Amino acid sequence: MYNKIAGAIFGAAAGDAVGCSFEGMSADEKRVPEISGGGIFSLPAGSVTDDTYMTIALAETYLEYKKFDRDRFLKKVTLAIRSYGKTFGRTTKTISALSEQGCFSDLASDAVNKIFECETNGSVMRTIPVGLVPCDTENEARRVSAFTHSGKEACDASAAVSSAAHQLLMGASKSEILSAIPEKYLSCELIPSVSALESTACAFDCFFKGSDYVDVIRRAICLGGDTDTIGAIAGGLAGIFYGYESIPKKWIDSIIIKNELEEISKGLTLAHCASQQV
Repeated sequence: MYNKIAGAIFGAAAGDAVGCSFEGMSADEKRVPEISGGGIFSLPAGSVTDDTYMTIALAETYLEYKKFDRDRFLKKVTLAIRSYGKTFGRTTKTISALSEQGCFSDLASDAVNKIFECETNGSVMRTIPVGLVPCDTENEARRVSAFTHSGKEACDASAAVSSAAHQLLMGASKSEILSAIPEKYLSCELIPSVSALESTACAFDCFFKGSDYVDVIRRAICLGGDTDTIGAIAGGLAGIFYGYESIPKKWIDSIIIKNELEEISKGLTLAHCASQQV
């Protein structure tokens, strides 16, 4: 089970780390996937973005509190913003800022969702851990998404990705996952935007058409646009399906927060095994 869970966590992080070099660029089929840094944030090689930091915050919240706790999750995200803020989007930053000024997390969430009508992929990028913990996956994913992104498309996309992650963890094949994916992610035009619907459709396309983990990430970066998030979502799913060992060792070793990801992977594996014994 560690092979799949570590595959999910490192697969998403490596997809993020590769993708961040190409974020905002146009499509290019000649791109070669490597962890090289740079990009619009001028990050050192091995860096990850808010996609991974929020995934970590969510996974740690489940490990420490056995459930999704809004206040605890927000505190973890706020700490990450203080250190790596330039990669975070306006929605998460605004909720964090309101919280630091004394606003209750629920009120901050309501205010930001009303202002921004949050249909972007900010909640989808972090949703993989929901599929790795014991819960009513789709409903939990919608609840977790709604904290920062309450729009229907954001919640639907989070539910679809988390559900796919859970099914893959349980041993489902690509064809079984494909048959369960809502049609809207399979029939829409592939536009690598920050839209929850469009970026999720791109991520699913990369996952289903990819021949192995590296090919999935290659497809994500060749699309251009929001390559770090598409790479993180598709990479997390591919990591579960192909396993931790399918991720290039040099990619894993180059990720700056490798040790933190290893601890989370071990913790989620122990939690999963314990839940299966109950």
